[in-house]
Amino acid sequence: MGHWVMNPHPQFSDDELKTILDYVFSLKPATKTEVSTPTGANEGNARKPTRPGDGADVEGVHPSYNLTTLHRPDFRPRVGGLAFLPDGRLLVSTWDSVGGVYLLDHLQGDSSKVTIKRIAAGLAEPLGLEVVNGQIYVLQKHELTRLIDHDGDEVIDEYRAICNTWQVTADFHEFAFGLVYKEGYFYVTLSMAMRLKPGVKQTPDRGRTIRISPDGHYEWVNFGLRTPNGIGLGIDNEIFVTDNQGQWLPGNKLIHLKQGEFHGMGWAIPPDGKELPVMTPPTLWLPQNEIANSPSEPTLIKDGPYKGQMLQGDVTHGGIKRDFLEKINGSYQGAVFRFSQGFEAGVNRLRWGPDGALYVGELGMEGGGWSWKERKYGLQRMKYNGQTTFEMLAVRARPNGFDIELTEPLSADLDVSPTDFYIQQWRYVPTSSYGGPKLDQEEMMVKHIILSNNRTRLSLQIPGLKKEHVVYFRLSDRLRNNNGKQLWSTEAWYTLNAIPE
Repeated sequence: MGHWVMNPHPQFSDDELKTILDYVFSLKPATKTEVSTPTGANEGNARKPTRPGDGADVEGVHPSYNLTTLHRPDFRPRVGGLAFLPDGRLLVSTWDSVGGVYLLDHLQGDSSKVTIKRIAAGLAEPLGLEVVNGQIYVLQKHELTRLIDHDGDEVIDEYRAICNTWQVTADFHEFAFGLVYKEGYFYVTLSMAMRLKPGVKQTPDRGRTIRISPDGHYEWVNFGLRTPNGIGLGIDNEIFVTDNQGQWLPGNKLIHLKQGEFHGMGWAIPPDGKELPVMTPPTLWLPQNEIANSPSEPTLIKDGPYKGQMLQGDVTHGGIKRDFLEKINGSYQGAVFRFSQGFEAGVNRLRWGPDGALYVGELGMEGGGWSWKERKYGLQRMKYNGQTTFEMLAVRARPNGFDIELTEPLSADLDVSPTDFYIQQWRYVPTSSYGGPKLDQEEMMVKHIILSNNRTRLSLQIPGLKKEHVVYFRLSDRLRNNNGKQLWSTEAWYTLNAIPE
């Protein structure tokens, strides 16, 4: 492949170089990774055995939601895209040999009554769907296509190309992901090729988000993405993108889409042909195999106690994760939490329905590739059931520490101690290696705690916090609510790009 080099990194210390080399020489097939637990003042809590939701993935569906299965023996979709028609019927595209689009009706009530009709086929990797003014658009590997039914039988008669001029080769990894429509434009992410022959360069469009106008013209937005299998509308109606850990990416990411920003993949071709700029920090780092592996579509939560926060799925790590974001110095940062498991397969697409439910499209590949437990298909629906789940609602950065907000009060007879909080911080640096280690990893100590009068907010004073670091929290499993329930998940990962003043 071509040699596209980043700007020189800052000079590493001997300790930093040793950390990187130790990581590179220890690479082996992926296994589940737990956060390391150095000894220290919090040793007792840190060394307790893990259980689901406490140092390990949660198990089952989030208690505040009910899950309904919509797939069945005669409909096993590997879901590439989801979208709703104005009348409330659901469109599902499938990433399989059919390359189909299906129309589902009667979604509420008894799931056995759902009707399924294939309306299109022969599409190449249809990994995005959108409905604009009642018109259906599908994103293929090579083309944004409008699906048109001329005779009213709800079977597509015309596949009209809207845009098919972005650069694409036969490389298996040159996916086109999407689809988002905002303010008159379609937004699509294009992944990098992965198996180019020596001397062959990436085509300039790869690793970018592109913006497509209705007349088919497109323009670049950002660049330096690797496998951005997720683009969606989130907080403040802004567009967010997820990217997968790999070459030049030491961790997975959630990225706020901004014009012209570079996101770290060193194979990128800069727009002006010059050297690559400094990488823009992500909104959230999503540490590999701890909280993510192959993050997928992000979406805004529209109801319940988490309204205004975000969710994203994950194809390989599985399940759905929850994001609390806040703006510090004009840029988003925040915390990611475990949210829900209990799905049929890896979560690829999320779409809110007119019934207020979250529709979950799932897929997987055979052979241990892009999949959760090698499960291959699934279409399910989550609906808020009105119940409150005891867990962290938000983690907010403060000038000298953090505030942790809970969904319910701590038990009235519980005294909170600094040893109830196991906290680490570390940073990442992109290198040409696949993935990368945590640098400057250290355990942090809580100096002082203030518990609010309603016992739902914990203000932690933590000396020594550093900007542009990930801060990991693991709360003691002895923290209970007034009903004696443990936290649904004890962990959070906060991306501290900036410390508020």
